[in-house]
Amino acid sequence: MRLTEDEIYRSSTQYRLWSYTADALQSLRSSTNASAAQRVKAAVKRQREARRESAYNSDAEKRVNGTDSGAVTPAITDKEVECLTVEEEQKIVNAFCGQAIALGQFLEFPINVVATGVQYLKRFYLFNSPMTYEPKVIMPSAMFLATKTEIFHMTAENFASRLPNTTAEQVLAPEYLITQALRFTFDVRHPFRGLNGGHMEMAAMANGKAAVLPSANKTPANLQQAMLKLPLEPNGSSSSMNVRAVEKRLGEATAKASKTLKTAALLTDVYFLYTPSQIWLAAYLLADEVLTLFYISSKFEDEADPSTPSGISKSKVIATVRACAAMLASHTSMAHATEDEIKALEKKEAEEVKAIQRKLHYCRDPDKMDLVKLNKAQKRDAGTDGKLEESKAKRRKLEREKNEKEADEFWGPELPKENVTGK
Repeated sequence: MRLTEDEIYRSSTQYRLWSYTADALQSLRSSTNASAAQRVKAAVKRQREARRESAYNSDAEKRVNGTDSGAVTPAITDKEVECLTVEEEQKIVNAFCGQAIALGQFLEFPINVVATGVQYLKRFYLFNSPMTYEPKVIMPSAMFLATKTEIFHMTAENFASRLPNTTAEQVLAPEYLITQALRFTFDVRHPFRGLNGGHMEMAAMANGKAAVLPSANKTPANLQQAMLKLPLEPNGSSSSMNVRAVEKRLGEATAKASKTLKTAALLTDVYFLYTPSQIWLAAYLLADEVLTLFYISSKFEDEADPSTPSGISKSKVIATVRACAAMLASHTSMAHATEDEIKALEKKEAEEVKAIQRKLHYCRDPDKMDLVKLNKAQKRDAGTDGKLEESKAKRRKLEREKNEKEADEFWGPELPKENVTGK
């Protein structure tokens, strides 16, 4: 059985666990925000009650000992905690995704490491709120985890030494939390290889060496001639380019698309909503719409019957790519504005993020502030008397039995041992 690229992608964890519709994505974020706000308010209430009781006991002890100075103990406020909204959470997470990209550039990480680290951060905050775990604590750990999954070796000590006021212990403390939030799936499918492959394929078309479908009514020479006559702008008149001019055009378009994939694609929701191939095609569409539409059309056998053998409509493919391109174009980095206008916009966004961070300071979950201490406590509890909690032991036993059953179903039951003595 021969699987298509689409079937292979649909079997990936990125498609099965991390692909959403726009409505489902918004619903998930709203649910995460509401749950976190509820927990924060409950934790703050417990903390205030504990402080109030402690203050009362302290005052009573002073009166009994005759050490009461008569000073009034400061009142503990009952003011309702003002939690972050879904939109505010998104702004602060996106801001730290931008910082993650800057950190990757500073540390000279390959783009696949940077992109994976950013996606880990975005995936983490689908199920966790900045009110529970502060992004400035999670972000370095997510980036360090990406160095391991993308096989870019760096020790925690070396990584931490490049960051201000950061220890290796602080980098490693949130790692298991992130791993849990990622549901132990570390594979991230990026659009970078697709872009490089598309560039090489279009370059082959320009040189008359295109690989055409066996049933196609187009030859490599037909595609080359059509490509050399492509207009320079959408709805423009036919041009008359030579191969070198087309290759230069392809290089410029690929460079622009690559920049888009390294910025807007990482800082928007396209990874959650579209496939890697749709993302690179959308970036290419923004760079050179004429070339992109020509390339897509070359994958369909007949203009009169615009569908592939699998039944995918060309118009549907183009509509999806345009929707993805619109999301990419909506990001600040893609704004068609003067340098001063872009600086003013970035300054405004920075001020908004600072205001959200000030608000976050007063609505953080007090139980989750010191992750290093929590990590040590969890390790200490897990190692007490060398025993696991009963519930964990039961769960592991069930998982082991399930794995054994699945193995038996696939390979067949274990063969009975022969009587080696022959008796």
